[in-house]
Amino acid sequence: MPYKVVTAFNETLLQQGTINLLNEFKNNWESSIDIHCYYYDVDLKNYSLPKASNIYYHNLLEISEYKEFLENFSKHDGTEGGTIVYNDVLNPLKFIPKVMAISECAFNYTGGWLLWLDPYIINRKPVSEKELASLFPESNAIDLLILEDKYYFQALNLDRQTPIDLLGDLRGAFISGEFLNYREWHDVFIFNRLRTIYEAHGMVIHTITEEDSPISNLIVDLNDRKNLGVRDNSGNRIIQLSDTETSPDILPNRYRQLADIIRFYKPKTILETGTWNGGRAIEMALASFEHHDSVHYMGYDLFEDASVETDHEEFNVKPHNTLEAVKKRLEEFTEHIKDKDNKTFTFELTKGNVRDTLKKILKTEVISEVDFALIGSGNSKETVECEYNILKNVDVVVADHFFTEEEEEEGIPPERYQGVKYVFDKVKTRKVDAQETTEDGWTNFDEKATTRKYILPSGDRVAGGGNTHLVVFLHNSDLDDIPDDLKRVPIIVHPRDSVPKDYIQNNIKSNLTLIDPKKWIHRHPTHKEVGVIVSAGPYLDFKELKNFIKKTPNAKVITVKHAYPALLKNNINPWGCVVLDPRPITGVSTHNIVRKDLFKTINPDTRFFVASMTDPSVTNFLIANEAKIWGWHAFTDSLRSDEEQGRQIVNQQVTLSDELGIPQGSTLITGGTCAAMRSIGIMHTMGFRDIHLFGFDSCREEPTKEEQTETTGDLEGGEVPKPKYIQVNVKDKTYWTTGELLAMAQDCEKVFADEALQGVLSFHGKDTMVADLWEINKQRVKEPAFNEYYN
Repeated sequence: MPYKVVTAFNETLLQQGTINLLNEFKNNWESSIDIHCYYYDVDLKNYSLPKASNIYYHNLLEISEYKEFLENFSKHDGTEGGTIVYNDVLNPLKFIPKVMAISECAFNYTGGWLLWLDPYIINRKPVSEKELASLFPESNAIDLLILEDKYYFQALNLDRQTPIDLLGDLRGAFISGEFLNYREWHDVFIFNRLRTIYEAHGMVIHTITEEDSPISNLIVDLNDRKNLGVRDNSGNRIIQLSDTETSPDILPNRYRQLADIIRFYKPKTILETGTWNGGRAIEMALASFEHHDSVHYMGYDLFEDASVETDHEEFNVKPHNTLEAVKKRLEEFTEHIKDKDNKTFTFELTKGNVRDTLKKILKTEVISEVDFALIGSGNSKETVECEYNILKNVDVVVADHFFTEEEEEEGIPPERYQGVKYVFDKVKTRKVDAQETTEDGWTNFDEKATTRKYILPSGDRVAGGGNTHLVVFLHNSDLDDIPDDLKRVPIIVHPRDSVPKDYIQNNIKSNLTLIDPKKWIHRHPTHKEVGVIVSAGPYLDFKELKNFIKKTPNAKVITVKHAYPALLKNNINPWGCVVLDPRPITGVSTHNIVRKDLFKTINPDTRFFVASMTDPSVTNFLIANEAKIWGWHAFTDSLRSDEEQGRQIVNQQVTLSDELGIPQGSTLITGGTCAAMRSIGIMHTMGFRDIHLFGFDSCREEPTKEEQTETTGDLEGGEVPKPKYIQVNVKDKTYWTTGELLAMAQDCEKVFADEALQGVLSFHGKDTMVADLWEINKQRVKEPAFNEYYN
């Protein structure tokens, strides 16, 4: 069967990617394959585009229905004429070019296969009709070929009428305005809805995957970060790397542990495999400078020699950087640290496959000068084992990416990428305490060995499932053991909704009818107003709170419902009260208080921000008492469509269940497991950038002996009862808490570490668990004060 390719591009797409596709098409696609390029918002006279007998350019503006669509629906630009914050799925102007291009091509050029390619597609090798035929089943008795969970490629059989009818309905849905009836106005969303209907009426669809078909060896999507290192048929990078700028830093929590290890062992010469963008080199040097005036760094990496193939071999998902760009960054750091603190930073960078380049160090005396090494260039068994064998005599060796499976979760990266675990299990250590082995024998003991090894606790997630950890090898028996704070395994709480999913969904449906449609929280521009959030911690200092309000009389005070009565009793009238409880108002709260009693007194000036998942009995009670009510949507997995629930969120886009009736473009508030934490998200969404926290404790006094016998858990559901009150340690202090309070503390730890909230939050309180977490975060960040730095 003959093949035709169709794509669409504007000036931006042309410059960023389509020009590569066109050049490749002219030079490396079989001439019997045609490509039809539909362009818009670009004057082709300004470009010298590839010309060939099989390349056709079509101006979308010459299609009358396209022009009419732009005229009729211009206000639907993702902001609804400036009335909402931009929402990509509500911008049909972005998606109509593809709809018009693929349908116009199908209508005008019947027969054979019509292949849609996104404008960012590039072929990895010459493409022939034979290569394309390998994508299809032996029988061509199908209507549509699609790529599972990917939308940069699809093929329609123009020898059959059904695909043409489907494209006609897709086009009609847009030009008629019917798309406005859908939750999302994305062409893929509407196409999939139509496809489901057509499939139910006999349309034959064949699905392929990137993993199990030849497509990944044929074409790649440059919009996918993992393909940024792809090279053309001549071996040259399609997307050139900068020699002056590096990619942005990634700062997972475990790198704080890395800095703590540096501070504890005080190395002066640091070697790293997998230098990447140089960010870790700077962080490690800064930690070492706390004890030394000079630090030497040795970095090994592929740099710009990395490719899609090496990324796949080593399970790398980060973008690549050039040696020159990293060198420039480290030179700037060298100058900065000398001028600022009179410290001396020296470095040397080596490019190439670390398995080869690192071996050369064994032939020199340099290896004896290294007192700290970080292994992180790759994840394959071959790479990690090679690097460790070369560095096994360095006093302290840290390896990144020991993968562990999260409880009740499917999968971690494949075994071939578990090189750190392979080496960790293989290294023998002396049994110096009552360590236990797991069933799979995670460690080996040898009474003559001097090596000590540790897996550090971590909550850092891995693409594809599980957590990733640092492991530490101590090869010098004279070294002190690593600090207990680093070895201590945290108690991890996995919060869940307090009522069934269908109960929450019914609450949402009810509240959408009870709360005024014009009174729902949405995003606002940032401003200079001061916000105060009051949680219901038992150590809330009312005197300090009153003094703050006295000094800042215009501050907007938001509280949680459990703190509301106490604030009124202390003559503090909150501007707002956040309500987030899907259970009936007549029930007893987690604080052992009847919820209705919390609202015995309602100040008429208080705005009640009621989550849509709140039990309608609460909403009706507030309405009956003439309270001021504003609604908001708390994001939870229960809001997502059934097929999306449990999946990782990509690009901050989620698909909501159609049954809920939540309006298109609604703001979803994230931020934690309780009302106090969601209040941070609410105020941030409202535009506050100066937010003060009071009453965030997450701990309580020691429970009585009787209370210590209390248990919690879903016994009817088969859960094993667990103690209600537990002890946890923070900064060598012991605190009593509960599972719910500990979940809040975990949320605080994440929020305090969120770079987007640095300088936004201020904490008030002392001698509590969360106060200690705040201080720990301050010590780790250690950013200089503005005036101190620039003066």
